[in-house]
Amino acid sequence: MYIENARDLFRGIMILVAAALAWWVDLSVGLALAIFVGVMTLQSAFTDWCAVDLILRPMGLKKKLDR
Repeated sequence: MYIENARDLFRGIMILVAAALAWWVDLSVGLALAIFVGVMTLQSAFTDWCAVDLILRPMGLKKKLDR
């Protein structure tokens, strides 16, 4: 698995967690998490850097171009 795939997986899990929080805990908490994930996704699209990379690189995942 590459970092790009793991990022998408992590992003999807976080959106599902946000939906669950909004449904079972509090709407504002789930909405805040969803907004945070959206802002970080926008930032990643423009800078090609994601905070999740700080966790994924030490786990041994590589970028597709680093083959």
